[in-house]
Order: sequence, then structure tokens, then C-alpha cells
Amino acid sequence: MAQRKPFGFRKPLFRPQQLLLLAYLLAAALWLAQALVGSAVMLNYKLRGEMPQRTVPAAELTTESFAPYSSNQWWTPPDDDPNWYLSTDSDPHIYWQGQGYLETVRLDAVHRLPPEGVALYYLLPGQTDYSEAQKVYARVTGAGQYTFDLGGRYVTGLRIDPDSAGGVPTRFTGIELNPVQPWYARLLPTGGQWLVLAFAPALAAAAAGLACALAGKAEPEETDAAGDVKRP
Repeated sequence: MAQRKPFGFRKPLFRPQQLLLLAYLLAAALWLAQALVGSAVMLNYKLRGEMPQRTVPAAELTTESFAPYSSNQWWTPPDDDPNWYLSTDSDPHIYWQGQGYLETVRLDAVHRLPPEGVALYYLLPGQTDYSEAQKVYARVTGAGQYTFDLGGRYVTGLRIDPDSAGGVPTRFTGIELNPVQPWYARLLPTGGQWLVLAFAPALAAAAAGLACALAGKAEPEETDAAGDVKRP
């Protein structure tokens, strides 16, 4: 009498080490592809003259609750440098009224007190109000340098909050739009991106290995009275 052999597992198509290697190779290929696509988009805007790449001095920017010491005779700056500003409340703003394709923006500012947060907001075409949904926090990339990574966007305005504490003396000289970077910088992930590239492929490989194992579960096989597999 024919009997059915219990379920078993077929040999997986890939070993776990192979799945892990494939996952990291795929992640590297996708990262390189997005870098090449980003370079092509940037070059297109640059050739069309829609990618500003210059330093904007403080005199060309509009400020709110962020005034130069020279504007008030009762204020005493930290030293004789004319570029000292003071935030008059906890929500100071610096505005750039312009438009163009931006990948990075750098704020040149030296704080005498902890700023407790430096952030940038941007407007997209057709927008008039800044929102938390379009907010970028700064990375400290040097002495008195705060860099914002916008990821490549065509914007129609910027608002930078130089601090969120109020009463902070700040030596402010301006902002730099799309500062010049070496060509290979586009290929280097930031801190958060490194974490994604380090752990996401491993998790994907583990999930793929589990899926392959479940999909490779063998069908029950019919056996004869002697226990041998019955062939068609």
C-alpha cells in the first residue's frame, strides 16, 4: 500500500553566504546607479544655468529676529568684527529669496552660545509657506560651518534658523549655495546612509533565505510497502 513520506526541504538554491554577498552587491549597484542618475540630473540643470553655485553674503539676505549688533547702540558685540548678529527670540530666521537646483547649502556661522538646533526649510515651486515636512537639519562639517543636504531639489526659497535658543551671539558672514566638492564626494554615503547600506542588505538576505527555505519545502512523496519512493 502506498504511503506518503513526511514533508521535507529541498536543497536551497543559494547558501546563506551567497545570499548575503548578492544582497551587498545589489545594494552597491543600486547606490552607484542613483549616484549616476543624480549626476546626470545635476549636469542638466547646470548646463541650463539653473544651478546657482556661489556665496551669498549676509547683506544680500533677509533676516527676522536676527539682527546685527550695529543696529542697536545698546548692544555690545563680543569683539570688533562687524559680522556679529544677535537672535532676539528663540525663532530667528535667515531668508534667501531665489530659486534654482540645490544639492547642498552651507551656513557660515560661529556661535558664542549653544544654538540648540540649526535647521533649513525650503519651498518647492508653487509653495508660499514653509513647513516641517520640508525641513533639513544641519551637519557640522567644519569650524563655523553647517551643511544642509537637500538631496537635489529645485527650490524657490530658503529659510535658515541659525539657532533655536534666542539671545545667541553669532558671527554670520553668509551662505554658500552648492559649494564645490570633489567628484568622488557624490559616491560617499553620509552617516545615516552608511547605516542603511550596512544593515539593510543583511536583513534582506535573511528574509530572502527564509523565503527560499519555505518555498523549497518538498511535496510529500508516495512510497511503496517497502518504504521506497514510488516512481511514476
